[in-house]
Amino acid sequence: MLAATARYAAFVLIALVGPGLGLQRWAGVPIDPALVLPLGIAFAAGAYWLSLVTGLVWLFPLAVLLASAALAWRRLGTAAPGPSLHGAIAPGLALVALLAVTQYPWNRVAGSGEFLLDPLVAYDTAFHVGLVRELTLGYPPQVPGVSGFPLGYHLGTDLVRAAALRWAAIDPYDSVSRFDVTVFAIALLLAVRAAGARLGLSPTGVALAGWTLVATDFSFAFALNTQAHWWTDLLRGNLLLSLALANPVVPALALALGALVALARAADGEGRGWSAIAGILAVAAPFFKVFLGAHLALGLLVALVRTRRREVAVAGALVSIATLALAWGQGGRTVAVTVAPLDLVRISRESLGLVPLHGVRLAGFAVLWIAASLGLRLFGIPAALRALRASNVIGPALAAMALAAWPLGLLFRVAAPEMLEGQKAVNDAAYLVEQGGPLLWLFTAGVLARWMESRAVPRWTVVAAVALLALPSTAQFVIKKAAEPPDPLPAPMVRAMAALAADSRPGDVVLQRPGARYPPAPVILIGRRVPYERFTPWLTQFAPAAELEARHEVVFRFFRTSDPEEAMAIARGLGARYVVLYGADRLRFDPAGRLVPIHDEDGAHVYRILG
Repeated sequence: MLAATARYAAFVLIALVGPGLGLQRWAGVPIDPALVLPLGIAFAAGAYWLSLVTGLVWLFPLAVLLASAALAWRRLGTAAPGPSLHGAIAPGLALVALLAVTQYPWNRVAGSGEFLLDPLVAYDTAFHVGLVRELTLGYPPQVPGVSGFPLGYHLGTDLVRAAALRWAAIDPYDSVSRFDVTVFAIALLLAVRAAGARLGLSPTGVALAGWTLVATDFSFAFALNTQAHWWTDLLRGNLLLSLALANPVVPALALALGALVALARAADGEGRGWSAIAGILAVAAPFFKVFLGAHLALGLLVALVRTRRREVAVAGALVSIATLALAWGQGGRTVAVTVAPLDLVRISRESLGLVPLHGVRLAGFAVLWIAASLGLRLFGIPAALRALRASNVIGPALAAMALAAWPLGLLFRVAAPEMLEGQKAVNDAAYLVEQGGPLLWLFTAGVLARWMESRAVPRWTVVAAVALLALPSTAQFVIKKAAEPPDPLPAPMVRAMAALAADSRPGDVVLQRPGARYPPAPVILIGRRVPYERFTPWLTQFAPAAELEARHEVVFRFFRTSDPEEAMAIARGLGARYVVLYGADRLRFDPAGRLVPIHDEDGAHVYRILG
C-alpha cells in the first residue's frame, strides 16, 4: 500500500497538478489554487480519452507534458485573490478522517487471502471498477459484466482512474476506496470555498461553507423506524454518501463550481484567459455527471439573462452541447425521462416500509419530506431568491441551480424504461436534488455567518445549534459504516483469478454461472470479460432487457447442457476462452478433450477452452 500511495502521489502531481497549474499559466492568468485540481482532472480525462480513441497511447504523457510546459518558463507568480488555503486545512482533515474510518479499510486483499468487499452499494463500485479496466482495453468500452455490448455513459471519472491504472499501476479499487475519493473530496472542498468567496460570503461564511460537505439534513426524524438503515440516503439531498463512495457527482460539482468561479473572474475584468478556463471546465462537467451538465446549463442561462455577457453565453452553449450529445447518444437510448411527480417521496416511504399514500395525503407528506430534506438549508432559500436578481454571474447561476434542484428532482423520473424480473427501477432524478444540496448550503452558510457576526445570537450558540441539527445523520453514517463488516470474496476465488490472469490476456472472455452472490471476479480483479452477470441491478440502463434475457439464457444453457458439442458451440458463439466454477458449481457435460484445467482447488476451478 505504501508503494501504491507513492505511485498515486506521483500521478497526481504529474498528471493532475502539473496540467492544472500549466493551463492557468498558458491562459495568462494568476494561479487560482481552487481550480488546479478541477482543471487537472478534466484535462487528464480528456487526454486519456484522446489516447484511447486514436489508439496512440503516447498521446497521454505528451499532452500532460505540453500542458505543464508553461511552468518551465512562466513563473507561478502571485496567486489569484481568493480564500486562504490555510482555512481549508481543518475541514480537509475532517474529510480525510471520515474517509479513513468509513472507506479506507475495505476493498482490498486481507492477510487471509480474501478480498474484503465494501458491502455498501457494492454493485455500483464493482461496475465502476470493471469500467476502469475496460478503459485500458480500448474504446468504446464494453458494458462490464456483459461482453460485446458497447457502453454509452459519462466516463470522465473512470477515464482518470484508467489513466492511473495504465500509467501508475493503481488498482481501481484502491482509487475508488482510498486515493481518488480523497483527491475528489479535497477538490470539491476548495471549489466550494472559492465559490463562497466569489458569492460575497464573509470569511466566517466561507469557513462555514467548507464544513457543509459533511453536514446533512433532518432525516434523523425517522431514527425510530427500523427500516431507516442509512439516514443520510433517505431524503436525497445529502452529498455525504457520494462523497464517501467517490461518486462522479463529486468531481463534477468541483468542475461546475470551478467554471462559475472562472466566469466570475472574467466578468470582473481579471483577465480574458479566465473565459477559456471556464469553457474547459464547463464542457467537461457533463462528461463526469450528465445531470450536472443539465443543471449547470440552467444556471448559466439564468446568469446570461441577468448579465448579457458573451463569455457566459459561450460557456452555456458548450455545456449544453456536451449534455445534449450525451443525452441523445447511445447512453440516452436506454434511459427514459418521464414526468412522475413526487416519485422520490413515494420511494422514501417504500424504503421506510410506510403505507403508500396518494393524492392530497401524499402531497401533505411531501411538504414534510421537503422540509426534512432541506433541513437547515431552509434558511438559505430567501438569500438564494435575492441572489437571482443579482447583476453578477455567480449569484444568479448558483441560486437558480440550488432553487431548481428540489422541484426538478420531485417532478421527473430518470430511469431505464424496462427492468428484468425481480429488479426495481432506480430514479436517478435524485441526483438533481443531491447536486443542489451543496449549492444551497452556500447561501445558508452566509445566513448563519451573519447571525454569528451580528452578535444577536452568541457565536457558540449558533455553532452548537448547527451541529445538533446538521450532524446526527452524519454521525449515524460514520458509526454504522465503521462497524459494518466487510463482505469477503472467498480466498479460493481470489487465487483462481491470479492463475487465470497468468494464463490469459486482458479482455479475454470467461464463462461463469450468472449468479448474484458476488460481483464477477474476472471483471473486478483482473480485467477479463464475462458474457453475463446478475450482480448489477440496473443493466437495462445500458442494454435492452430482451437482449440481456437472451444472453442470460445462452450462458445458463452452457452450464445446463450435457452435450459437449452444444457447450462448445455456445462458447465459440460468445468468444469465450476460459471457464470458471465457484463453490458447488459444476459442468454437466464431459470436459475431457475440450477443457484443460489451469487451477484446481476446493471452491474454485479454472479451465482453458481448447481450440
